[in-house]
Amino acid sequence: MNKNKILDTLHHISKIPRHGTDDYKQWLEQKDFLQFLLDMSHGDVPLYVSYKGTYIYSVFLPQNCLRGNYIDDLMKWNCSPDSSWGYTYSYDKKEGVRNISPSPPFDFSGSKLLKNATPITFLRSFEGRIGQKSYIEVFQLLTHLNDLHFVEEKNAYCRLNRDGDIEEIIKIHHTPGDILVTIKQDVLEHHLFLYNSVLLRLFDRTLCNDWIRFSEKRRSESNISDKKNKIYARQVIAFDKNDMPTAGSLRGFQIIRNHQPRKKMIKILTGGRLKPQKYEKFIAYDWKHKKIASFFCDPQKLGNYFVESDKPFGTSPAFFKPDVLLKYKQNPEKYTLEQRSICCRGSWSLKTYDINEAGQVHTYLIYLGYLPHSEQLHWKAYNEEPKAKISKRAFTTDFMGRWDLSYEPLSALKKSLKDLEEEKPEIWSCSNGKLNQQLNYPVTDSLKEWIDEIHILDKLVVEGLKKPYLKKIAMPLNCYDDKSGTINLLKKILETKGIDSHEINEIISPLDEILFLRTKFAGHSSGKEADNIRKDLIAKYGDLRKHFRNLVEKADKSIKELKRIQL
Repeated sequence: MNKNKILDTLHHISKIPRHGTDDYKQWLEQKDFLQFLLDMSHGDVPLYVSYKGTYIYSVFLPQNCLRGNYIDDLMKWNCSPDSSWGYTYSYDKKEGVRNISPSPPFDFSGSKLLKNATPITFLRSFEGRIGQKSYIEVFQLLTHLNDLHFVEEKNAYCRLNRDGDIEEIIKIHHTPGDILVTIKQDVLEHHLFLYNSVLLRLFDRTLCNDWIRFSEKRRSESNISDKKNKIYARQVIAFDKNDMPTAGSLRGFQIIRNHQPRKKMIKILTGGRLKPQKYEKFIAYDWKHKKIASFFCDPQKLGNYFVESDKPFGTSPAFFKPDVLLKYKQNPEKYTLEQRSICCRGSWSLKTYDINEAGQVHTYLIYLGYLPHSEQLHWKAYNEEPKAKISKRAFTTDFMGRWDLSYEPLSALKKSLKDLEEEKPEIWSCSNGKLNQQLNYPVTDSLKEWIDEIHILDKLVVEGLKKPYLKKIAMPLNCYDDKSGTINLLKKILETKGIDSHEINEIISPLDEILFLRTKFAGHSSGKEADNIRKDLIAKYGDLRKHFRNLVEKADKSIKELKRIQL
């Protein structure tokens, strides 16, 4: 049950029925709250609740404490949400302060067993905070052990799941009127297993129309002992002079254990959670048997060069429509898309891929088998029969075991920019380190994809030029013009210094083209002028992918020349 549903349930069971009715009597018996405790023992488990008359506070307690007459002892609990570590000391008139010692959170809790407990949440307050002064902290060992990090915009302690998505583990709802803190059941169970502990959930709930009604003379007191569900409580109901129930309270505790088998917990905690449980079939070229067929990417069903078998090699290539990469290009915060590899933050990686002469993306069955099942399904949706062989680059590096030393424009441009920044940071630098990673070739015929890459190219190459430094050079040369943009200012400096016109054109022309295209296609423009530009480029280069590759190559030469000349 998610946070909103839990709050809705609390709101529902806190509604006060009309006094004197059967509904009011049943409300005071609090069966709905006991059911709430049972329902909230799995899924998103509430650790801390402060809602109207309902108070729930949770701690970790070693299992070995649950021996003997532990029920009577724990019923004496007296814990507040701000329980924490401190220190105590004694004072003597002659000797002054003496016997200073640390004090654990539940040293004065009323229960001897609770002295062994560990608080999970801490309600803290600081007058130096802007806005709400109080806030919730979570036990650091719990967050560190499970690699949880507080994400402010989600108001939750989060981690990345196997698909690289942010997963909210400990959620915090904190307003001046109510507080709710929940934890995912699987993380809770991990901690209970590792520390051989239980979750002790203490609760106190008071219901009434009027607080004075608890001063009525007659009360009924009873004990609730649900041994099956480990809920123990003392219930009090007050009656008026007409023997009508007027108020009620329920105070006790609930024990929640980890019920997962030891073998399962060990498998999860040693990495079993990260291994895909399913493997998909892909159309691939089995070059061992020289046939195209469908094969599972399960590593156990793939062969290798060292052991004889009828299984296809793990290096059997599978081919895909280029659109398979768009998912990764469109979410650079989550995915790092390099020219030969893909990495999902904190999760999985595809060791190698490439694009063949037919524009197909290809990789090998063995690497598809290392992907989470959800990613396998994504790749399978774009799987198709090969239209050409694997790329020459992939054959050279993956099968011949040699470095690919052929010129590659995009890699060359990125290296040239890095070299320029190291040697002449006053002329060019990249303020956003991710842009270099985000720049890739368009892989489809999509106009939007091409425009997106033009925008990144402009931000990386053109916007990296430092106009203040160029102004500093131009002023003594008497060629500075306030109305000149960065590129025109650079051109005037080169002309004034007498640089050869061919070299100036080689430097300036690609920068002008990048800026021109960025301007004309701003906001993914589809106007008549933009449409004519697109048609002209396709007529000249064959398609927008080839144009972009050509533009990157020219940009690489431009940056190399800019690095070479002396400004």
